[in-house]
Amino acid sequence: MFSPKKDYPEFWNSYLNTFKDKSSPYFVAFDCETTGLDPKTDRILSIGAVKFTNERIYIKECKEWFVKQHQDNAESIKIHGILPSSSQEAVFSEEEAIHEFLNYIGNATLVGHHINFDVKMVNLALKRLGAGKLKNSTKDTNSIYKRKGHFAHEQNFSLDKLCEAFHIKSSNRHTALGDAYITARVFQKLMH
Repeated sequence: MFSPKKDYPEFWNSYLNTFKDKSSPYFVAFDCETTGLDPKTDRILSIGAVKFTNERIYIKECKEWFVKQHQDNAESIKIHGILPSSSQEAVFSEEEAIHEFLNYIGNATLVGHHINFDVKMVNLALKRLGAGKLKNSTKDTNSIYKRKGHFAHEQNFSLDKLCEAFHIKSSNRHTALGDAYITARVFQKLMH
């Protein structure tokens, strides 16, 4: 499907090789917390990822990578609470976090709420590392909810709104791992 190229970094070629295998038996819900909402100037603070199927969430395999920061945005800190100097359990360089993330997702279908933003942020990080763009197929919980509920004329729905609609407790909101977990739960409800 996607063949490795010699001019790409080895981590990228390893990622591309996962697409030679049959598709993954699970989905990966993921979310990025960022320094702001402008992909051109803002950076990833953390990535949370959760493997799941339609029936099960693999709690013991959930991952979150905190990225070392050299800039901050006071407004975004109010939302996610991540400080550039905060000592998280595991802090990675952007390159290390992206490598770990790609190893985790392999060829799985990625699920997110407004996933295009998160994919764009990861793709920009990949570009800075001399790699290509994510090759995984994606599913967006906002789009699926709108389509299934025939809300074509509605604006976008927040993750909180979907939690309310499906009676899902929304704890750990605005953390990458918390939002990824909630997104996995929402997607499971949408599939049933």
